[in-house]
Amino acid sequence: MRKSSKPSRRFAAPLLLAAFAMVAACTNAGSNSSGNATITVPDSNIWGEESSALQIMYDLFAAENPDIEIKEVTVEDYAPALAAGEAPDLMLMDPFAAKESYKQNYVEPLDRYYEQYGWDEGMFDWAKNAYSIDGKTVGIPWNYEGLLLVYNETLFQENGWSVPTNYNELTALSENMKAEGIIPFAWGTADCPGCDDWWISSIVNSVLGPEGTKQLFSGDGSWTDPVVADALGRFADYWRDGNLSDKKSHSISQEDSIQLFATGRAAMRLDGTWSLASDIETGFDVGYAAFPSWKEDGEPVIPLGVGGGLVINAKSEHKDEVAKLLSYFFHPDVIRTMAENGIPEPVEADYSQFDLKPNVSKALAIINDAAKSGKTGYVAWSYGSPSVVGVLQSDVASLYLDKMSVDDWLKDLQAKKQKDVGDNTLFDLSNY
Repeated sequence: MRKSSKPSRRFAAPLLLAAFAMVAACTNAGSNSSGNATITVPDSNIWGEESSALQIMYDLFAAENPDIEIKEVTVEDYAPALAAGEAPDLMLMDPFAAKESYKQNYVEPLDRYYEQYGWDEGMFDWAKNAYSIDGKTVGIPWNYEGLLLVYNETLFQENGWSVPTNYNELTALSENMKAEGIIPFAWGTADCPGCDDWWISSIVNSVLGPEGTKQLFSGDGSWTDPVVADALGRFADYWRDGNLSDKKSHSISQEDSIQLFATGRAAMRLDGTWSLASDIETGFDVGYAAFPSWKEDGEPVIPLGVGGGLVINAKSEHKDEVAKLLSYFFHPDVIRTMAENGIPEPVEADYSQFDLKPNVSKALAIINDAAKSGKTGYVAWSYGSPSVVGVLQSDVASLYLDKMSVDDWLKDLQAKKQKDVGDNTLFDLSNY
């Protein structure tokens, strides 16, 4: 898993106006007997359904380019493969890894291909900027991820509850839910300690706003800011009041918490766009909304981030062919498939033209509306500095289990940030 954006351009599928037939992608290993170029690419089953759009991209390309063969490969770790000269021509990398690999001359700048194919004609600027370094663009953002409130819409309607938009509304609603024997939030981190980062991202974005969060992650903002300390202190109290899986979230799994929600024992979840494609069986209607602001009377801010990206191996002998393949990533069939699986491409698309599940359409519309009104921010796992993210991915529980005071926990986090400042590893958000 892995910005403040105000999209300004309408999406247009670039340079792909012909009708495409669907055929199977070639997977022959090594050089082919005809002497045609063979390019190596990530296995389209690498993430199951979430990566199924890769196969469609490969198929569309293969139909139009029979002289170029595709070999799908699986690479566990790109770093040693790159060092050994054995990495594929096309790779999937998150922004930080892509920029570090570029510094080592392992990743190819793509600016000439952006210009040739018009890749950024419908792309969110903030997403493209995630792959910008030293004035160069080194990747194509694969998708964006956002955090949302998921709730039992039927239960809300039956009880006359309104979807909360701020902290005061949320805490009042939570007390009403507990009085009815309902757990406010289904939550579990026994198998995913880093999932607690979703709460931290949502909270700091709403109390600091997009610009303040940007400064917290990559500028002069401090984790010891009293505003942050107050907000996280209230989060710890909220947990200790039994609002997250009745104070058992650290001892149950995410799957267990999903079942708490699916069976109606809990009314809400904090979840991400990656969950939109999941087919959770419930006996009720599921609703989506922006997660409530952690300010007493604030407005929600939806944290967003780039979930990964496509990069070209700088040592590839077939860079032009790979770039041609990447142009198919912006074909409407690929955009539709990405959206269907809850991992939308970071482009302005008219989702009404696609036959999406109602919950997917609604959630994507919520995010698009927030982006247009400047109500989107930054997820910590994409834009926090490495040492800070290390803590957020492993030890948020110390806050609500009272193993450390909020002040001491934040002092430690700020010290980690200062280490990253010294190591020059803060994420550059100046262009966001």
